[in-house]
Amino acid sequence: MKFLFALLLLLPASTPIRGADLHYTVSWIGNSFSGGDAGWVPQDVEDIFVTPDGTLYTTVGWEEHRGNIAAIKDGRILQQSAHWKRGGIDRLVGTTITADDRYIYFATGTPNGHDSAVQGTNLARRDREDITDRTRELRCELGVVIHGVARAGAHLYAACADKRMRMFDLNLNELAEWPIPQPGELAAAPDNALWMVVPETGALVSFSPEDGSVITEFHLPSGVVPTDVAFTAAGELLIADGGPARQIHLYRIVNGTPQFSRSLGEKQGAFSGETPGRFDNWRLIAPIGVGADHAGNVYVACGPYAKAQGGTAIIQSYAPNDRLNWRLMSTEWLDTADFDRTSDGAVLFGSKHRYSLDLDQPPGREWALQAVTLNPDLFPEDPRLHSAAVGGVWHRVIDGHSFLFFPDMNGGRLFIYRFEPNTYGEIAIPCATITTDQIWIDRDGNAASAPDEIQPNTTGETRGWFVEANGTVWQATRHAGIFAYPMLNISERGVPQYEPSNRTHFEQPQPFSELRRIVYDRSHDAMYLGGSTPQAKAEHWKPMGPNLIKFEQWHAQPKIGWHKVLPHETAPGGHESFEPCDLAVEGDYAFIVYAGRLPSQNLPTGTVMILRNKSGEHVGHMQPSGNRTGTVPMDALQDIVHSINAYQRSDGEYLILIEDDGYTKNLLYRWHP
Repeated sequence: MKFLFALLLLLPASTPIRGADLHYTVSWIGNSFSGGDAGWVPQDVEDIFVTPDGTLYTTVGWEEHRGNIAAIKDGRILQQSAHWKRGGIDRLVGTTITADDRYIYFATGTPNGHDSAVQGTNLARRDREDITDRTRELRCELGVVIHGVARAGAHLYAACADKRMRMFDLNLNELAEWPIPQPGELAAAPDNALWMVVPETGALVSFSPEDGSVITEFHLPSGVVPTDVAFTAAGELLIADGGPARQIHLYRIVNGTPQFSRSLGEKQGAFSGETPGRFDNWRLIAPIGVGADHAGNVYVACGPYAKAQGGTAIIQSYAPNDRLNWRLMSTEWLDTADFDRTSDGAVLFGSKHRYSLDLDQPPGREWALQAVTLNPDLFPEDPRLHSAAVGGVWHRVIDGHSFLFFPDMNGGRLFIYRFEPNTYGEIAIPCATITTDQIWIDRDGNAASAPDEIQPNTTGETRGWFVEANGTVWQATRHAGIFAYPMLNISERGVPQYEPSNRTHFEQPQPFSELRRIVYDRSHDAMYLGGSTPQAKAEHWKPMGPNLIKFEQWHAQPKIGWHKVLPHETAPGGHESFEPCDLAVEGDYAFIVYAGRLPSQNLPTGTVMILRNKSGEHVGHMQPSGNRTGTVPMDALQDIVHSINAYQRSDGEYLILIEDDGYTKNLLYRWHP
């Protein structure tokens, strides 16, 4: 559809940075801690080790702010690596860690190496006294990926991808090596025998720590996928089962042979029972690490769901009577949660989780995880299982049906999910995808694509999407204009129907040279577009561009209501520029979140500017603390195209959620005009 846009003969107005002082509060969801020097639960956990005194150490291969290794005790973070602390840590670390009373030992990469080939190919040692101090780090380059490390007696052992076990002294001098069937996580028994799990075969193998001779080879029951192994103070073997059972299995060692004792946790974990996906104590999601202390407490870490790393870390401590001691979580990474508008803001949906929100609680305590909404066993083609880079949710309730819509990190695809609570409980079911070249509609409702369900849909490179309350999808391509896809109906299977033949095309309006963000307000037939002009451009792929234009009478005779050139400043490394990243329109206001920080104005990353919808008048801004100390979030890094959502409650209060990629959470602003 072509329009003659009635451009007002006015120069675009520059928007000031500062405005009237606003009364607002800053909180967060999706992480047990706020970040900065207060610490944060890493975005994932791929291994843990628990010392006799109950200190738990985590590790993960990639962590945005390099908080890969954390020391946790009694539900508190004691120490944590970070890029700004005493030399930081490698950009790519590894997936295994152990400790003794003086040191931690872990697999790592090379300094600042971004090549995944180096991840976990070095063995490192740091002092437990200060695990952040890189200057005292000792390392040994092996040139092969390390899958397991353990300390037994006076030696350290590493199970490596070349099917070799390597023995070191505690100064990381290699002393010996011997062949092993497959590498896996290691644990040392009280008698110093080495026990190793082999996830591919479901086997347990024990070795002599002296010469590597095999003591025992034991095959676990069919279906068990051992992801970690540890010992209790009483000598019981603990096995984390990342298979369909999602439990912790205990074995007694009798004459060198494991004998099953009992399993901890509900079988099938969070996916068991009448409401699959419901989260609760001992309803484990993806056990990846296990340990125990001398007091008999058991520690369980749940980690990445298949390849979908990011926002999956749940660490729990259980007493000897199996009751929960404490729980820490990190559940929002590369994601922006949205509000269930039928709940007056009391229910939130992220791309992988559902939360409750109790606004009477203190900052950081308002949220509670209620459910995980993906199931790797039922829907293996779910895009959330194959990439962490999908997120930024629009939750919509249409004709009584609940749907999730969210793009990928860069905006090239929009994924659509439905719910079928009577059959699948809390699980969101993949049901449609709209991309720059095709549309998939799950016509048979089996959540798997088939050739006859895919139609061509050529558009253009895309950075902007928006979903209306009625399910209409808007797509803003960079240079090929705007596309609108009305939801035609909802099938008997609950699948929303979209057809390329029913889409509407709008040419890119002047004065834009590039479009990156889009929001349509049907109640006022108003279109809000963000992007670049020849005079004011986005610096790199992520931001929306400095220009925000409101078009009135969009479906009649579009004209510019107002045009704001939002504050923006470049930086030597464009990724650090201070630029608008995304916008949300709610009630009487437009909310714009900023990527990058502006030191000259003391504005941190995650600042949100507020404009009046009607006039474009600048109202003011909200910001995090900008300070790494304290318990108020210091900043919030945006790294996805859809990084802000806003909702006006029935009492007039506005709730604004923005992505924080760096500290694995969402910032929550509360503002009552």
